Formats: sequence, structure tokens, C-alpha cells
Amino acid sequence: MLAANRIVLLCIIMILPGLATKAQQRIKSSRCATVPLLEMNLEKNPELRKTYEREALRVKETATLRALESTLREQADTLYVPVVFHIVLQNPNQVTDAQIKAQLDTLNVDFAGLNADSSKIPSYFKSRFGKAKIQFRIARRTPNDEPSNGINRYVTTKSSYNYTDNSLKYKAQGGADAWDPSRYLNVWLTNLSNSILGYATFPGSSAAAEQGVVIQFSTVPGGNLSPYNKGRTLVHEAGHYFFLYHIWGDDATGSCTGTDEIADTPNQADESGGCPTGVRTDNCSPVSPGIMYQNYMDYTNDACMVMFTQMQAERMESTLTGIRASLLASNGADPVILVTINASLRSINNPIARVCTPGFSPSITLRNLGSQVLTSAGIYASIDGAAPVRTAWTGNLASQAAINVTLNSLTATTGKHTLKIYVAEPNGTTDGEMSNDTLTTTFEYYPPIEPPVVEGFEGTTFPPVGWDIVNPDNYITWERTTVAAKTGNASVVIRNLDYAQNGPQDYLRLPLVNINSADSAFLSFQVAAAVFSDLSTTNNVWDTLQVLVSTDCGNSYTSLYKKWGSNLVTRKTPVTTSFLPTDSEWRKDSVDLTGYIGKGPIMVAFLNSSENENNIYLDDINLSKLTINPNLKAKGILITPNPTSGALSVQFYPNPTNLKSISIYDMSGKKMAERTMNNSGNTRYDFDLSYFASGLYTVRIIYTDKTVVQKVMKVR
Repeated sequence: MLAANRIVLLCIIMILPGLATKAQQRIKSSRCATVPLLEMNLEKNPELRKTYEREALRVKETATLRALESTLREQADTLYVPVVFHIVLQNPNQVTDAQIKAQLDTLNVDFAGLNADSSKIPSYFKSRFGKAKIQFRIARRTPNDEPSNGINRYVTTKSSYNYTDNSLKYKAQGGADAWDPSRYLNVWLTNLSNSILGYATFPGSSAAAEQGVVIQFSTVPGGNLSPYNKGRTLVHEAGHYFFLYHIWGDDATGSCTGTDEIADTPNQADESGGCPTGVRTDNCSPVSPGIMYQNYMDYTNDACMVMFTQMQAERMESTLTGIRASLLASNGADPVILVTINASLRSINNPIARVCTPGFSPSITLRNLGSQVLTSAGIYASIDGAAPVRTAWTGNLASQAAINVTLNSLTATTGKHTLKIYVAEPNGTTDGEMSNDTLTTTFEYYPPIEPPVVEGFEGTTFPPVGWDIVNPDNYITWERTTVAAKTGNASVVIRNLDYAQNGPQDYLRLPLVNINSADSAFLSFQVAAAVFSDLSTTNNVWDTLQVLVSTDCGNSYTSLYKKWGSNLVTRKTPVTTSFLPTDSEWRKDSVDLTGYIGKGPIMVAFLNSSENENNIYLDDINLSKLTINPNLKAKGILITPNPTSGALSVQFYPNPTNLKSISIYDMSGKKMAERTMNNSGNTRYDFDLSYFASGLYTVRIIYTDKTVVQKVMKVR
């Protein structure tokens, strides 16, 4: 379906502009969401578009050269790709290991052109039948070189995922992290919404952590989604992963102007469906042999798609030996040879970024990667290179098993620290593999402080002392900037527009604060925000800003403030470049923290959840408390100062709901001043007695059910 003298950039220019509209019109009936996802990613990220177009041009040029050297290609060795399967379901056992094996077998048979149903290829297309030199092997080791069967199961709370919901691909958001995409083809199996069967990422079209294929779990061989349960959804999506377009070129109009960049596929107006037979023609291929509805990159039923073409195979091979060549150097499918004794540290689970008391107990995950049962080990922990504290672990840890271990207590001084933990003496002998014995992490300890906490980020140290950032994906996060500020010269910003993926969460956490002695406490801050998408866009997922509070050092949080979309933004019109607020595009928001008085020190955090919209700025953060005069709290009414030379304040605690008026009389009974109430909610009323003569006066406080009288002295 390749038009003469058409370079790939022209193809992209023709294909992509119509995709957003076409996706909105057809996505509900579409089997594959690869193209709508592509356009969504490229529309929001111009730099990503440049990368994608560059790679598209490169693979076309390479495929053309391979076609000219067909004899050399036929003699080339098979190209092997390690594959890891992530099953993300409420019940991940719905997909069995046997089904995964059958799915992998289908993938290999179909790519190699060894499928028995290739007999269905009509005679007029047999000469174009392609057999790709690409084969797939199940992963036998993790990215950390631990043994694996290549099948990982994750329990999610979500009943289904939309193709725009990349939380599927992030463990921190309830999904499953990709294994190193440069070493593995990642395949996620889940329950997809809106009747979508699958989607994939073209090379260069997304963040590395999102590269791979997603399929509806019930499309694997033996699944219950007939007639799409013979495993060919993954075959189709793997074609996209290796840079094949749909056979009809995703022409949004059916006008035959689209292209799949493949010379030996007939021009085709639109997708096919069902299970056609015989010669089928359309306005793009109006005469026999017509369209190639038997192709894996069409939309026919699984039993009726039976072939790639020769040039499709060459294009996929060109992609694998080009932009995806790192897969060929991967040892991901090579089994791990176990040594007899191998105790390893998988992770440091605590502390993470901060501890809230000087004494704390680290926790780690101990893994037995040896072939022999692990029964004992010494685990050593050291802060800043000090003498290590030993924890003697004993147990019965089978080969490949892991266990969480809480270590003996350590003590930290105020400030930032490095924690080193290592395991030694496994089973009382020398470890057979020492490369995985040691882990390090950084953390900080600062004791709770009393409010106010006032921060405008004018200092060059960031985060400020006692603050920290939690950035789970080690990518874009909160940063200090001097290009925008509500007051002064600086603020903080998180650049959501620059994210290449959706869903990451980043915390900006205040120092630990003690508000136990307060009567009320509040957080106020200035915020400025914008979006890339039009605010009227339906079903869009927006960047979200939350204010969280924790009473357990960040182990759990409660959200007290949550805004997104039109409720968050301070500029209502879409901004397609990096948002820079004007002086008037800031808003002061506040959060009541009074409910956390008496619950110990609290940690307050700003949480940004990115959906690749636009920048969010914060400035003038102020966490303050208010303490009521103890005499006022005891008496309920306080008139001060007494004596007074002029200013007089009448204060109430709590707010008097049945107050009618406050009057001041001289000793002869003459009314000198009066204030009537209208349920204003005030707790303080001020009077000016400076023009009163010196002497005694009475203050009469009249409620609906009583009157309170108190004398005051006016002095010069």
C-alpha cells in the first residue's frame, strides 16, 4: 500500500492529523487503540513527535535496503526477543501459565509463517507470504539477574483499564512496572474497557517505562472472548511494536490517501471485520485480487487472519535490528545458574526519604538466590560509615524465596544521612555471589518544629532544610524556579507538560510540625496552574493537586484538598507551550488542619498526579497555628486591656451564636456606645474609648437569654 515517491514523513503528516477526530468517532467499536494512543501522546509532546518521526524515517530506509538484499536476509540468523508477561487483574489467576505458553507459541508460529492455517492464503497472495526471522523467548531472569519464569501476577483494585490510563504500567499506581524495556518486550494482560482488545507503543512514541504491548486477557488461546481468543491480538499488537501500521493506513476518510508504508499490501479504504471469503474489493482496490483481509494487521476474526507479507516481515526485522536492537543483546531469556549459597538484599523498605524519630529500625527484604536452603545470616546496618549494627537472622528460607526482616534499632542525628546495609555469613560461611549483598539509601531526620512554617523558596537550597521530595519514578518532579513567583523571585513548579507518560505522582513534603498546643491551625499557599487540553474535553483525565496530611511519618495519608481541571487552573484557556503565570494568575487557597490537633506531630505534603497537561506552581506556603488566650478559654469572655487609655477589645470563645448587642455605659447610666449583632460570626469586637472622660464604665453584653455586665476603667 506504498504510494510512489512518498517518504515516511509525508506519510506521517497525512496520517496523524485525522487520527484524533477519527479516534473519537470510532474508538468504541475499534479492536485496537494503538493509533489513538499514538496521536494522544504526540499531540501533547512535540519533542516526542520529533523522535517518533525520525525513527519512522529510519526504519523505512532500513527496510528498503533489506528488501534490496533479500538473499542476504534469507541467510540471516534468527532474531530472538525476551518477553515478560505482566498479568494485572483483580484475580490474576484467571490466566494460567499454560495459556501464556500457548500465547507465546502462537506468536512464534505466526511470525515464522509456520501456522497451519496459512493454507487459507489464496493463491493470488501466496507469493507475498512473509516469514519473519523474529522469535520470542520467555524471560528466564529478572532485570536484577534473579531467576524468573517470565510470568508475573499482580492484584489490582481496578475492574478495568482505559487505553489512556497508564497507571496500568506503574506499580506505585496499582499496576505493574515494566521490566527494562531495552532488554525485554513487556506484555501486560488486563481487562480493557470500551471493547478494546489491545494496544501497543510504536518505537519512540512514549516514555521508555510505557513501551510494550497491552492485550485484553481473554484474547489468549483458550480465553473466553470468541471469536478473538486464538492469541492473534498479541500477534497484531506485536506488529505495531515493530512499527507496522494498520493495513488500511488509518485513513480517516476512506479516500485511499492513507498508507501502511508497505509495498506488497494492496491499497485498502478501511478495516475489515468478521470472517470474509473470496475476493473482496473496495474503492481503493476495485479489481481482483482486491484487499488482503487475511493480514494480521487488519481487523478480521482471529481464525481468519493468517499472514504477514514479505515486506511487513522486512520492516519488523529492520525495526528490531535498528531502534530496538538492544533487545538482541539482552540476556533476559538466559537462565540464571544458581550457586549453592547466595543470600541477597532485594530492597530497603524503611527508611524511605525520612525518619521522624531519631531511633528507628530499618527493614529490608532478604532473598535466597542460592540452591541451598538459607537458615542463618548476619545483616549489618551502618549510618554514614559508623560502626555497623548487626542483626542475627535465623529461619528457613527456600531457594528463590524472600522474607521481610526488621533490623535492630539505629539512632540518627539531625540532618541528612546515608544508610548502608549488607548481608554476610550466610549459613555461617562465605557467600557464593557477593555482588547482590549490599544496598544503600539516603534519608534525613529533623525533629518536629513549631509553626509557623513560612516558605517562599527565596533561598537557593532546595528542598529547604527539613523538607523533602518523594519521586518514585526518578523522573520529572518538583523543582525551584526563578521564572515565576507570586512574591519575591522564586517559587516551585512541577512541569507536567514535559512528562512523556501519564499518572506519575510526586510529593513535596513539609517539615514535621507540632501543632498540639494550638487551638486552630491552617495551611495557606499560592497556586498557579494551566492545562494543555480544552477544559470542555469530555472524559479527559486532568493533572491533580492534593494536600495530604499524615500522622505516621508518611506511611499513610489523608487528603484534605483535591483539585483538578477547571477547579484547579488559574488560566482558563488551553496553553500548548510551557505555562508561565502572570501576576494576576495566582490564587490563594487554604486548608484547615485544626482536626489534627492532639494527634501528635503531623506531616503535610503537596501531591501532584501528572496527566501530561501543564505546569503547576506553588509559592508563599504558610502553615500557621492560633492559640487562644487561656483566660479567654477559661472564662468565655475577655475584655482587654483593663484599665485602658482608649482601645478596648471584647473577645469571645467560642463564637457566641445568641449574642444581640454590646453596650458601654457611664456610671450615671448614660449609653456611650453600642454595637448590635447580626450573626456575623465574629469573635472579637473593638471599641475606641479615647474620647471618653477618665473614670469607671460598664460593659453590658446582651444575649437572647441573659446579660453579662463588667466594669472597666478609663485612664488618661
